[in-house]
Amino acid sequence: MKDRETFTQQFDTISLPFDGQYAAWHKISDGHFGNELHYHDHYEIFFSLSGNLLYTIEGQSFNLEVGSMLIIPPYEFHRLDEQKDGHAERIGLRFDAEIINELSVENCDLSVCFDKYSSKFKYLLQLSEYQKRELYYLLQGLINEQDNQAFGKDLAAKSLLTQFLIILNRVAIENEGIVDYSDDPSSHLVRQVLDYMELHYSQEISLEQLENKFFVSRHKITQQFTKLVGYPPYRYLLNLRLQNAQRLLKNGENPQQVATHCGFSDYSNFYRRFKTSYGCSPREFSQQYDNH
Repeated sequence: MKDRETFTQQFDTISLPFDGQYAAWHKISDGHFGNELHYHDHYEIFFSLSGNLLYTIEGQSFNLEVGSMLIIPPYEFHRLDEQKDGHAERIGLRFDAEIINELSVENCDLSVCFDKYSSKFKYLLQLSEYQKRELYYLLQGLINEQDNQAFGKDLAAKSLLTQFLIILNRVAIENEGIVDYSDDPSSHLVRQVLDYMELHYSQEISLEQLENKFFVSRHKITQQFTKLVGYPPYRYLLNLRLQNAQRLLKNGENPQQVATHCGFSDYSNFYRRFKTSYGCSPREFSQQYDNH
């Protein structure tokens, strides 16, 4: 039997696992490039220091300019489309939802700015000069604490992360009401299709159904969807179903029930698709997260 770490590396081919509850890093990159559509099981934040980066999140395009901050929630398909200027510098931070709850107190819920159903949530946050400096020093402080072995480093890092999340929520409150959707007119249709898939992935979904629902030809849906998301609708739907199956299996759900809940026609189809994507059977995957 392979150990947990080996399995995690094999399974998370489109996720980027990390040790602990949070991690920060400073990255400088050169050249014009992008990456493949993928997702994580944790939050990811990018703070741009130089360059011009174009990201796609769930079919929406966002231009990460100097001094702006991008929030990517867990299990949302995203990719770096293009590094426009050939040089970019940014600080990244990833953390799981548990740390937000752990650091929150009764009168200060730090999850407010991460709630997708709140008017305060924005993928892209615009910062004042003061906020840029403050958030930069907090993130750089987190990196420094990670890299040393000084007394109290864990407590110091949590203090810095708490301050960072407080300011981020203040920025989100100030940004409330600012629309952050892409200006591309086709993005509205794609957003509707994505939302529909998110709500109905457990049911049968065909291009014919989408055509009838949105009164747009299946050719146009496929063309615009593939252009903005990077995958045709059928492939995105498969990834969405597998993503939710992975989440349910981690929580100990029965593989047979997971197959039905996630919209697969039968268990053999689910088994084949899952093993192709993650290199193991659904049951083997589930066993790695069994606490008993």
